Amino acid sequence: MNSIPFFNFYVVLTQVLCYQPVEKRLLLNDPDVIMNELGRLQNTVAILNTTVSQQQLRISQQDAKIAVLEKTVDDGSTYTIWGRKACPASATTLYSGYAAGGNNGHSGSAAESLCLPPDPEFNRTKITDGANHAIIYGAEYWSQHFFSPNGEDVPCSVCHSKSSAVLMIPGRNSCYYGWKPEYYGYLASGHYTDAGASSYICIDINPENLNGGEHAVVGRYFYPVIVQCQPLQCPPYHQNYPLTCVVCSK
Repeated sequence: MNSIPFFNFYVVLTQVLCYQPVEKRLLLNDPDVIMNELGRLQNTVAILNTTVSQQQLRISQQDAKIAVLEKTVDDGSTYTIWGRKACPASATTLYSGYAAGGNNGHSGSAAESLCLPPDPEFNRTKITDGANHAIIYGAEYWSQHFFSPNGEDVPCSVCHSKSSAVLMIPGRNSCYYGWKPEYYGYLASGHYTDAGASSYICIDINPENLNGGEHAVVGRYFYPVIVQCQPLQCPPYHQNYPLTCVVCSK
């Protein structure tokens, strides 16, 4: 038996049996490990900083919206109550004055009615250049069945409500869900045969008169508004019924 091949086989076998793979140990003081961990932490911090910045932006936007909403609530809204010398208890009276507007018989009259204050201020003296001007007249009730006796002058008051929205609803004497009534009454406007334009207003259910007023042959007159069927749907409306109205806020 040849001993040399056997010896060589033994050496190889011993080397195979004694071989152990060398694994890299994770050491806390290993520079590669420290750099990898530092990079991972830096990425995490960057992501967190981005998230915080986004949240701060959203909070700022929400704060701005809240400030606008709070200001809107604080500002409230205004409306005019027609036929009364003071506002309801739910509102503050800014001023009480005189209902006024264009002449019902003038084709060029402005459509809207105004509530003139009791303490006017003027910048110039009277105009004397003929017909180059518009005219405003005091307003009077003209239907004793619903308002005061014919010819009585109409008071009005401008009111400030803490509510952010105010709405006049024609044909109702109560508000829809979520709204509260400021006052209710009858819808009024100019006569349907008048040449002058007019607008609809809501006169309080218990109208008052201005002291010292007297009937004038010209001016702005307020008449109750009645239903005319066809093409207006009847029902739910009814021929010749006077329309109610309500001023609501929320």
